[in-house]
Amino acid sequence: MREVMLVAMREIRQVLGTKGFWFMIAAVPVALAVSGFASNQLAPERSVAYSVVDETGLYEDRITARLEYDYQASELRDLAEYVERWELQDAVPDAPWASRQSWLFPAEVERFADMGGSEAAIAALEPFREEGVPEFEPDDRSYEQIAFPDDLTLPDAGEEPDEKLIAALEGDVDVEDRELPFGAVLQIPANFGEPGAEARIFTNGRSNTGLIRVIREELSGSLQDGAFAAQGIAPDTALAIQGLQAPVSVIEPPPGAGRSVVATRSVVPIALVYLLLITAVTTGSLMLQGVVEERSNKLVESVLACIKPDALMQGKLLGLGAVGFMIIIVWAGTGMIGALYFEGFAADVLRPSLEALDDPLLIFAMLFYFVTGYIVLAMMFLAIGAVSESMQDAQSYLTPVILLIMIPVLIVMQAAISGPDQLVVKVLSWIPIYTPFAMLARLGTGVATWEIIGTMVLMVIFVWIELRLLGRLFRASLLNDGKPTWKRMVGWLKSSEAGR
Repeated sequence: MREVMLVAMREIRQVLGTKGFWFMIAAVPVALAVSGFASNQLAPERSVAYSVVDETGLYEDRITARLEYDYQASELRDLAEYVERWELQDAVPDAPWASRQSWLFPAEVERFADMGGSEAAIAALEPFREEGVPEFEPDDRSYEQIAFPDDLTLPDAGEEPDEKLIAALEGDVDVEDRELPFGAVLQIPANFGEPGAEARIFTNGRSNTGLIRVIREELSGSLQDGAFAAQGIAPDTALAIQGLQAPVSVIEPPPGAGRSVVATRSVVPIALVYLLLITAVTTGSLMLQGVVEERSNKLVESVLACIKPDALMQGKLLGLGAVGFMIIIVWAGTGMIGALYFEGFAADVLRPSLEALDDPLLIFAMLFYFVTGYIVLAMMFLAIGAVSESMQDAQSYLTPVILLIMIPVLIVMQAAISGPDQLVVKVLSWIPIYTPFAMLARLGTGVATWEIIGTMVLMVIFVWIELRLLGRLFRASLLNDGKPTWKRMVGWLKSSEAGR
């Protein structure tokens, strides 16, 4: 055991002594910090400014009211989800935001707006907000109306906009201490509604489909009102007809149940799959490169004069395994701290995912599959390094092995998320090379206890066999001269006395 520990410490010191390792381990924290800063400080403005030139004086108020209603409905939906997420429904039980589906009903949206909208809701919830619960942050309005600039002119019907109007639409305007892109100008001619008369929307070419959709719907609704009136239908009757809605209710699972909790529970296990692939390939490449270099410069012969091949193999696995787990701790820890410290989508996903990991068997299974998966992949890299005379030889072995692992793993991950009971997922769960990946991807969806225990037993047996067989290959390839051939390698795997 002393020899194994000496080799392990040597491998650790050798890796930690390289600048490349520290650049690699710092890459994720730096990338997260830069992306977090960029997303908060450098994110493009999502709101746009628009103007309405309504020569009839009949339609502008209707369009403005519709955009305000859509904004309040969106805010009420987000606020209701926030209240449910942090269990604040009982704070103001009769408020619109106490029900998750209230945003579907116009009367509730109007009541929410009359109560003061998000600002009033935040003030009402503040006394009940416990420590650690973030304050609700209202979204900015997607569309801010501004007066049409006096120095601009709109073209007559059939004419193209002049260069000055085009330049204005390509620039930004000041709206309440914010610089917003000038997104669109709606022109409604005085004869709108007559045959051949049309409203025109001049845009900056960006995607303002939501604004255009609202304008079309409201202008169409106004024309429909006129058509009803022309047919002698009373305005109240026309309004009642237009307000008809199909009686549809949305039935959702209660909090903590259904597909949403499955997705929530799957976040951490699937993240571990990616970490397993990254760290195993990273540290496996270090193992492979180290063994090849030691063979090429004859250093391995001096090492084998002092220790046994098995001790050398086990020491490399232990040492670089420790390095791999160091990488995991730094990367995963940085990601978790960043997600939990900075409010946003990542935090909203990660917090409930960590809270959902309340089953000791689930936690143990994740750690077990991760460790055994790491050993399986690391042994493959170590064996490739042992039978390779140079890095060029190693690449000829490594490429098919990587493809053999990566392609099915990517397939099984997608399949496990979309349908954990698919046949391909279940089959790959019992193929030892893919068992850790398939089972990690499935753990969040709910796997039978007997299947978890069965695959664990399978992995223990497979790891034991792999260590023995690849250990023979490693030992024999180091102690025998000459270029390894497929025939010789098969012989080494068969013989328990290989290389002795």
